[in-house]
Amino acid sequence: MAYDLAYSLFGAACFTDPAVLLPAVADALRPGGQLVIATLAHYLTGRSPAADIRAAAIPATLPDGTATTMSRWVLDAHVWTKALDGAGFTSIATERLSAAVSSPRRVETLLLRAVRTAEPDVRFVPPAA
Repeated sequence: MAYDLAYSLFGAACFTDPAVLLPAVADALRPGGQLVIATLAHYLTGRSPAADIRAAAIPATLPDGTATTMSRWVLDAHVWTKALDGAGFTSIATERLSAAVSSPRRVETLLLRAVRTAEPDVRFVPPAA
C-alpha cells in the first residue's frame, strides 16, 4: 500500500536517523506523495542546528526515574534539504516559524515540505564520516 501523505510533528523525524527514516518514507509514499516535517529549528538550549547529519545525545529520564540520554537530530535547513533530495524527494520547501508565545525557552520550528519523486531508484547514501 502506498500513502499520499506522511508527516512527523516533533516525532520520528526528530528521533530517527534521516539516513534510515527518509528512504523508508519515500518507499511508503506513492510517486507525488508528500512528506511534511515539523522539527526544532535549533536546540532547546539555543545552540545552532547541526551542519551535517549527526545526532546529539540529549538528556532523558526512563519511566523508573533513571537518567539516560537519547539521540535527537536537530539539523540545519540545508542539511535537511540535501538529505530529502538524496532520498528521492523534490519540490523541497523549508520555512522557519517563530515561537507562538514569548518565553525564556523560546523555540522556533523548522517546517519542511517535500514531494516524493516519480523516480523509484533514487536512494539516500549517507556521507562518509
